[in-house]
Formats: sequence, structure tokens, C-alpha cells
Amino acid sequence: MRLFGLAGLVIFVCLSVIFGTFLITRLVMLVFPSSTAWFRIITDVVRVLLAVALAYGWLRVWKRITDWYFWRSVSASARGRDGP
Repeated sequence: MRLFGLAGLVIFVCLSVIFGTFLITRLVMLVFPSSTAWFRIITDVVRVLLAVALAYGWLRVWKRITDWYFWRSVSASARGRDGP
């Protein structure tokens, strides 16, 4: 049963990395036509902030899932033992 849980985590990680890459290429790397240097600087700052926000969100979701899986598996292994 743990094998299915670990396989699910691996599949989630792969799919979320692919989805995150898609979001970064579509949203963060969106190219705006610019004629001034200031607009270009502002666009680059927004790109960096958006990429950091996406990465932070992905890490928070990943941490919640791994914490949930870890504590679930620890409590399952503790119930399987007869004593210390």
C-alpha cells in the first residue's frame, strides 16, 4: 500500500513540475512590447515576483502533502507494532 502512496507522490511531483513550467512560460515569460527602459525593468521585476510566488505556492502545497503522507505513514506503522 505504501508503494501506491509513493507512486502517487511521484506522479504529483512530475505533473506539478510540468504544470509549473507551463505557467512560468505562459505567465512569467509573457513578452510585452516596450519602448522604454523603465517599462522593461518593471516587466522584469514583475516576472521575478510572479516566478517566486509560483515557486512558493508549489512548495507550500508539496509540504502539506508530504507532511500529511509522513504522519499518516508514521501512525500506520505505530499501530502495526505490538510494543516498544
